[in-house]
Amino acid sequence: MHRYIHAYSVNMGMRMTIRKIRKADLRELLINPDGIFDFIDNDVPQGQELDLDKAWHGLHFMLTGTAWDGDEPLAYLLTGGHDIGNEEEHDVGYGPARGLTAPEVKQFANDLNDITLETFASRYVGSRMDELELYPRGWGQELEEMRNWLVNEFNKLQSFANSAAAENACLVIYL
Repeated sequence: MHRYIHAYSVNMGMRMTIRKIRKADLRELLINPDGIFDFIDNDVPQGQELDLDKAWHGLHFMLTGTAWDGDEPLAYLLTGGHDIGNEEEHDVGYGPARGLTAPEVKQFANDLNDITLETFASRYVGSRMDELELYPRGWGQELEEMRNWLVNEFNKLQSFANSAAAENACLVIYL
């Protein structure tokens, strides 16, 4: 296992990162996936990366109503896009990173924009999220605080996806 990845997954928990990438660079990663490790290790200019920390699973549930599945593009946090390499050789913590093309990013941003903050907040069902064992657990406790945290993270995700779409950028998503 790549040393960076081991330290990241053991010490940091299950954290999701979304990073903007140029079309040519995504194409290169899809052709030569060994480059994903350097890509992840490289410093990132401000505004080019979104750290969803441990909010990813709650966000996915509130976007799709499921624990792991759902329809694209709203399921893009956990499914869809294009695997960068394979699980055996290119595991970046919890499986391979995935890339979204510029058209996929635009569709994702459009679908996120169709959801108001109020609608998103209304999808919070802490008891169901606990029942489905969504990471990091404890969704049924401190409901208002947890809901507000996810609404804030959703707002960041919308802004980031809109920025990437406006730049005609692609995205790399990894956990």
